[in-house]
Amino acid sequence: MDSGLPVKRTIADQVAELVRQRILTGQLKGGQPIRQEHLATELGVSRIPLREALKQLAAEGFVTITSHKGAVVAELSIAEVEELFDIRLKLETWLLQLAIPAMIERDLAALEKNLEEQRRPDILPRWGDVNWRFHEVMYLPAGRPITLKLLKNIHDKIDRYLRLEVTMRSGFDRALREHDGLIAFCRSRDVPAAVSLLERHIRDTARGLIASLKVQ
Repeated sequence: MDSGLPVKRTIADQVAELVRQRILTGQLKGGQPIRQEHLATELGVSRIPLREALKQLAAEGFVTITSHKGAVVAELSIAEVEELFDIRLKLETWLLQLAIPAMIERDLAALEKNLEEQRRPDILPRWGDVNWRFHEVMYLPAGRPITLKLLKNIHDKIDRYLRLEVTMRSGFDRALREHDGLIAFCRSRDVPAAVSLLERHIRDTARGLIASLKVQ
């Protein structure tokens, strides 16, 4: 039974969140070694919770740990990016088909409020979080929490690359236009049109991201 009490986070959980955010925001870049002694001193923790945090991040795909190199920020290959977007395409279109018939006005209002936040001029540093919340709110009525958790992990893996791609291409206009269209189709309960737009949205995002990775 859920006691309703907040879950106490361990030091390792807190350290993992700090390191995860540094990776997502690009402070720690793909392929960069994580100097554990320096990081432990900086964060004011012992090596034990730091090691536990890095194991957690390795399980999530943010870090790779080897015996000879230690912990290194994970890099995604183009093939991996393509596979992650293929998974997104399958999961998100399925969730949207389930979600639209179950949506109520509160869900639509939450989507519109999120879209207003996306239009703020200072959105770029928070784009990953706000963009994920948009998709999360859109799929929550589907009632598939396990699938949504898997999808959150995929979004997190590609978020740092998406920030680069959006910045390089100034892709906000397209994203905002398509998000606005998705809300309209959700409101009119037009499942085929919504799914078709979502497919194009995901494919175009993947295409732009892969193009930017190829020129790095």
